[in-house]
Amino acid sequence: MKRMTAIILALLLAVSLSVPALASDSPEDGDTQTPTVTLWQPEDPEPTETPVEETEVPAEDPDTAGMDTALAELVLQVKNTLAVDDDYTDLTNDFYDGVTPYWSLCWSDETRQLNVNVRQDGTILSVDRWTDSARTDRFYGFDPAFPALRRQEAEEQAEQWLTKLLPEPETARIDSVTTVLGANGNYRFAGTVEKNGLPSPITFTLCIDGTGLTSFYRGDCYAGYVGELPAPEAAVDEAAAAEGLTGAVELELQWVSDGEGGASLRYVPVWPDTVVDAQSGETVDMDALYASVGGMGADAGGYMKTAAPADAEAPEAEEASLTEMELASIDNYGDVMTGDEIDASLRGLTALGLDPFTLQRCSYTMAGDGGDVTASLRYTAPMTGDELYGYSAEGFDFSSGMDLDLIIYKSITVNARTGALKSVSTTYPLWEKDPAVTMTQAVRERAAENFLSLAAPELAAQTKLCTLKGYNEADAVTYAQVHEGYFYPGNYLSVTVNPSTGTVDDFSCVWEDVTFGPADEIVTEQDALDAYAKALDVTLGYVAWPVDVTVTDGDLYAKLLEQGYTYVEELRLAYYYDAPERVLGVDGVTGEAVTVPDEQLSRVFAYDDLADAPGKDRIETLAQAGIGFAGGSFRPEAKLTQREAVTLLLQADGETVLPETEDDDLLARAGWRGFVTAEDWDPEATVTCMGFIRMVLGPSRYGDAAELLNDKADEGYEIIAKALGMDTSSPDEPATHAAAADILYQFMDR
Repeated sequence: MKRMTAIILALLLAVSLSVPALASDSPEDGDTQTPTVTLWQPEDPEPTETPVEETEVPAEDPDTAGMDTALAELVLQVKNTLAVDDDYTDLTNDFYDGVTPYWSLCWSDETRQLNVNVRQDGTILSVDRWTDSARTDRFYGFDPAFPALRRQEAEEQAEQWLTKLLPEPETARIDSVTTVLGANGNYRFAGTVEKNGLPSPITFTLCIDGTGLTSFYRGDCYAGYVGELPAPEAAVDEAAAAEGLTGAVELELQWVSDGEGGASLRYVPVWPDTVVDAQSGETVDMDALYASVGGMGADAGGYMKTAAPADAEAPEAEEASLTEMELASIDNYGDVMTGDEIDASLRGLTALGLDPFTLQRCSYTMAGDGGDVTASLRYTAPMTGDELYGYSAEGFDFSSGMDLDLIIYKSITVNARTGALKSVSTTYPLWEKDPAVTMTQAVRERAAENFLSLAAPELAAQTKLCTLKGYNEADAVTYAQVHEGYFYPGNYLSVTVNPSTGTVDDFSCVWEDVTFGPADEIVTEQDALDAYAKALDVTLGYVAWPVDVTVTDGDLYAKLLEQGYTYVEELRLAYYYDAPERVLGVDGVTGEAVTVPDEQLSRVFAYDDLADAPGKDRIETLAQAGIGFAGGSFRPEAKLTQREAVTLLLQADGETVLPETEDDDLLARAGWRGFVTAEDWDPEATVTCMGFIRMVLGPSRYGDAAELLNDKADEGYEIIAKALGMDTSSPDEPATHAAAADILYQFMDR
């Protein structure tokens, strides 16, 4: 008995040392945790020890004022705006010229650093503050905690800072708030910079923590807009603009996966980025406009060859025996083909062009469930002057003169049992292609079809050349599955043919069994267009507009042309569809618009059934931090299931869990964190109050201490739970949603 008492006392001592908040009562619902030291606030009614005075630089004659005078004025303006104290020991100033020149200012001392990018007119573009005090001894386990500052206070500070940081006529529209949990938690505000009360293409992010502003960033930080800001009055009315926007919309009827093995017909939008000029009424394809001024340059690519690892000397085997499980796993390789057998089969496909290639290695990978075995073969061939595979002779000569290894690599994967081709990829040592070596689309398609008829005849028979927009506009030829006359691009075969040799450079196959929905009584395209347009909002605002520097008069444009710019951007007033990505299309059968669920757009939950619920404030605090249940109702008295418990804990650990997330995925994510084991996993089983307490405390810093009392399985957890303010009065009763919220809140509010 004495030993048990001693253990309990020791455990209580350990708990008291590891839980700073245990010495005081838990805060009431809605109470605010105030940090002991508050710095960097936008407004401080009490003077600091070293107040920053509103200082002015003596005026100089404009003709004699130098760069140092202008910089001094700018530094003082930034100090006044950001309340920068005088205790920093160093300041560096860098100037960057360009479309919109700016200064990069950096204050620092032994423990702090403040970086500010600011334009010459005083517009602050970015703020980044770092301090040693932000570092804490973090526990790398389950360690969520609310930020030191409550959300309402953070929102008030964010509004104050945005008012100070944005010059007239700019204002801020906050579009989202993300709570970053943990010992160094903060709130990340993201939104749009409005000009003259209208949205603009400029976005911003701003972070607030317990010490105040930690960072700010404008989307136009490194490249701004030229020209004068147009007045906010439009010459074209919204109805006319809506007609122009609707006329640019294109919808394509196709099968779309539901993520659970099914597919339904949907009209999918494929229209270009389109606006209507608010003054002229012209409908403008912005993608084409940017392309016309060189804003859609081709991607340049390359690769880095890594040396193959040297063969390691095999360790001397010890005497051992094989278990039944190991024998069963080994049996999976009983009928696989050898590397030589696979190589011989592949060389029979002449379209792969393997004659000059040498097989270097053949690796095998078994699926996790002990099913299919995939063989991965790596081939190499030297590139010679006899065949350059469509690349430039000049590039070859230059690389040869540099004594570079001009090796072609071809990787092929197959089903190791059947030899069925899965993928092909080819990497060349050069990057500059010979423009004279071309292949017509018709020849490319014919070569791809001949290859597929031999490499994947059964799948090829179910496909057609994909004519949906965005497909077959480059070198790859893509064939998609067709069902009831409509494409399902989720299942496809893609082939890239080398224009010089006519052989296959790349092949990919994505194919899964799909259950297709009904394909009769489809709504008309016009009805779908009407439903799609109705689901979108026509917005008047400022848009980025490219201006061709090479044909625009003016000293500024001449200077930019000398600096190498081909185009710059200005702001113009236009109408456009706001957030079209939220509308995924129109259901081909019901005719209703398909939108992105709210749970995928925001991690903040709102409920309609908390009017008189006990612990309402705590439930809503969790909801604002992205921890809760989707669907709009919390159901406080509903019994907590394992799936729901794991969902809450994953959310508290920074994960997004959607309602359609599969159980296996939840188990995989929750298992390695220690929330639940595979043996105990029963998604629909009810969790007891003590069971949820164990799920919360076990993977945390308190888990080891709780396990010290192993005579009674739950006693250690109960002691710590009580110390944290958790209700342990009914440990074996089923936990309700409200009880689970209270337990998790008390843990995070420690």
